[in-house]
Amino acid sequence: MKKIALILVFFCSFTVFAQDDDILTVNAPGKSRIRVSENSIVFNAGYNIPMLLNSELRGNKFWNKKIGTGIDFNVDFRKQFMKRVIEDEEVITEPTLFSVGIGLGISYMTKSMGFSNYADTLHDFLDKDNDNCLVTLNYHNVKESASLIYLDIPLYLEIGRLNRIKPSGFFKIGFKPSVLISKKIVGEGKYTSEGYYSQWNVMLDGIDHLEYYTDKECYLNAKNKNKDEYKLSPFVLWGTISGGVNFPFSSPETNRLAKWILRISVKIDYSLTPVSKSLSDSYYFKDAKFRLNQSNMMGGKGSRIFSPGVTISLIYCL
Repeated sequence: MKKIALILVFFCSFTVFAQDDDILTVNAPGKSRIRVSENSIVFNAGYNIPMLLNSELRGNKFWNKKIGTGIDFNVDFRKQFMKRVIEDEEVITEPTLFSVGIGLGISYMTKSMGFSNYADTLHDFLDKDNDNCLVTLNYHNVKESASLIYLDIPLYLEIGRLNRIKPSGFFKIGFKPSVLISKKIVGEGKYTSEGYYSQWNVMLDGIDHLEYYTDKECYLNAKNKNKDEYKLSPFVLWGTISGGVNFPFSSPETNRLAKWILRISVKIDYSLTPVSKSLSDSYYFKDAKFRLNQSNMMGGKGSRIFSPGVTISLIYCL
C-alpha cells in the first residue's frame, strides 16, 4: 500500500513540474499547432485486487483469505480547460493544467475465503432454557464466495496536459457512483455443536431444541433462498485516485500530432459508503467468532472495499 501511495505522489509531482513544454497551443498565424488535446474520448480497461474490510474478519485469523479479482471497463469524455492570453498583440489559446471527465462503465469483483477446521468455545453460555453451560463449536470445510457487478459513472478532476507529441504525466482524483446490478453470494460447510453442563457433569449433543447438531450445514442459502443472510447496498460511492504516463502514437521528429494516445496508470479505489449493511446480532451463538447462517465476508457492521490496481487506456483526440 505504501509503495502504491509513493508511486502516485511521484506521478503527481511529475505532472505538475514537468509540463512546461506542453504549452504550444495557439490559434494565431505562424504559431505552432495544438499539441494538447482539448477534447478526447478515453477507453479504459482495469485490473485490481479487492480487499474486503469488515468487523467480522478483523482479528479472526482462521480465515484463509484468497486474493480476489476485479475487472472494470469504462468510456470517458475528457475536456481540457483552456485559457486565452495576449502575446505580441495576438490572442493565443493555451491549455491549463486541469481537465475534467465523466464516463460510463461496468465493474466486476469476485472474492472467496474459507478454512478447513476451526473450533470455538463459549464459556458461561446460557442455552435456550437459561441453563449455564460450556458450548463447543467445531466447523469443517467452510467456504464463502461473492461475485458482484456494478454499473459505474466515474467523475474526476485531472491534473496534467495531454501532449500529442511526447510522453506526459497525469494525476486524477474523483468519485465513482455505482449501482449494483448483479450479485451472487454462496457459502458451504458443516459444523457440530455440543454443550457441557458442569453442574450435572453431562455433555449434551444431538438435541435440536438446544441447537446441538452433528454435521449441520453452516449456511441456509442452499435450502432457504428467502433467508436474509446478507444485506448488500444497492448504491455505493467510491473515492478514486490514479496517476500515470501518456504515450502518444506520434513522431517528434516529424512533429506529427497523435490522434491516439496510450495511457498506463496505477490506481486506488475505496468504497466511501459500505458495500454491505450491518446484519442482525440476534442469532443463538452470537458470541462465536464464526457467524452461522450469515455471510461472514459481507457481515459485521458493514463491509467496505479497498482496491489497488492498474489501468490501460486508449485516448482518442477529437
